[in-house]
Amino acid sequence: MLLNFLRWFRRTHDMRLRILAGKSGDLLPEFAELGEVDCFEAEPSFAYRALHALNLYPTQASRGQIASHLAVLRQTLIGCDIRLIYANSVASARMVQFLSFLDCPVICHVHELDVSIRALQAPGLDIIGLLKARTSRYIAVSDAVKANLVDRHGVPASKIDVVLGLGPPPADHGVESFQPRDIRHELAIPAEARIVCGCGSIEPRKGTDLFLDVAVHAAASRRGPAVHFVWVGGRSREVDLMRRQAASLGLSGVVHFVGQTADVAPYFEASELVLLTSREESLSLVMLEAALRCKPIICFEGSGHPPEFVRDGNGLAIAGFDPRKMAETLMEALADSELCRRMGESARQKVTDRYDFNRGANRIAEIIEDTLQFRTSATDGVKVSAKGECRNDSLGV
Repeated sequence: MLLNFLRWFRRTHDMRLRILAGKSGDLLPEFAELGEVDCFEAEPSFAYRALHALNLYPTQASRGQIASHLAVLRQTLIGCDIRLIYANSVASARMVQFLSFLDCPVICHVHELDVSIRALQAPGLDIIGLLKARTSRYIAVSDAVKANLVDRHGVPASKIDVVLGLGPPPADHGVESFQPRDIRHELAIPAEARIVCGCGSIEPRKGTDLFLDVAVHAAASRRGPAVHFVWVGGRSREVDLMRRQAASLGLSGVVHFVGQTADVAPYFEASELVLLTSREESLSLVMLEAALRCKPIICFEGSGHPPEFVRDGNGLAIAGFDPRKMAETLMEALADSELCRRMGESARQKVTDRYDFNRGANRIAEIIEDTLQFRTSATDGVKVSAKGECRNDSLGV
C-alpha cells in the first residue's frame, strides 16, 4: 500500500522524497526508484548474526556499530532540509523518536488496532506514547482505528482524520475472469457443492480456529447443499497443523487449507461468499478484494473494520463471535441466491465508490499539504518513514 501511494505521490507532486526503511528487504530497490533510501537498522555483521541466531545479546562491538550507524544517519538527514515526516505505521514509533532532531511536523498513518499495537510493544517501550510526543496529526484507515486511538490511547479526536484505506490501484479494478471449476478440480470439490472462502495468516487474530468451528456447525446442521470451506494463506507448518485438526474432526474432505499463494483471485471467484472470521481487522484488504468480485461478506461484530463495511446491505455481521450463529447465517445466505447476488453487487459498488485509490491518495496528499501549509508546486523535501522491513508478503496475510 505504501509503495503504491508513494508512486502516485511522486508522479503527481513536485516534491523530493527521502525514504527511511526499518531495514533492508526485497522491495528496497523499488522504493529507491522514488527517492533516496536510508535504513534505520545497520546491516548486521556476520558475528552479530551468529550471536542473534544463538539468542545471545549483542556484543559491545555490535552496539558500537549501531551507535555509529545512527550517528552517520543523523548527520546525513540533518543536511536534507526535511520539512515533514510521514510515518506509515505505529511500528515506526522508534524511528519517529530518533528523528526528533528534525524540527518538522509528523503525520502518522495508523493501520493498527489494539491487538496489533500490543504485539509491537516491548518491555519499557510505549509506542503510542512515543508517537503522541511527536505527532502533529494522525490518519486512521477506518472509523474503528480512530475510535481505538481516542478511547484507549487518549489521542484527541481533533488530531485524527479518517481516510478509508486505499483500495486496490485502478489497474486492479478490471477484474479478470477465472474458471471456478479449476479450483474444484484441484481440491476435488464436487460440482454441486458450495464453496466458502477464508483468507489470511493462520493465527488467533485472524480467527482460523473460528473458521474451523463454523465448518463443524455447518456440517452438523445437514441443511441445504454440501458446503466446502477453503482457507487460503498460512505457513506450511501451521497449514499442516490445521489440516490435522480438520481431520480429527472428520472434516478433511470438507475443509481445505491450501497455504500461501501468489494469487487468491481464483479462490474468490470459485466461492459463493467470503467468511471473515477475524477477531480484529483495522482494514481488511481481503474483504475489499473479495467485494470487487461481487462476493458477499459474513463477519463478526466487534472485529473492527469489517462490520463497518458490511452495513447497508453489503454483507452480514454476527454478534458475539458465535461460530454456531455464523454457521446458521451462512446456510441461510447460501439458500438465498438472490440475497447473495444483491449483497455482492452492493459490496463491489461500495469499494469502487468509497475505497477508490485515487480518492484516498488525494485526501492523504491534502493532509500533507495542509500540514506543510504550502502548495503542491513547492519543492521541499518530505521524509517518508516506511514500516519496518521492506519485504513482499503473500495476500493470504
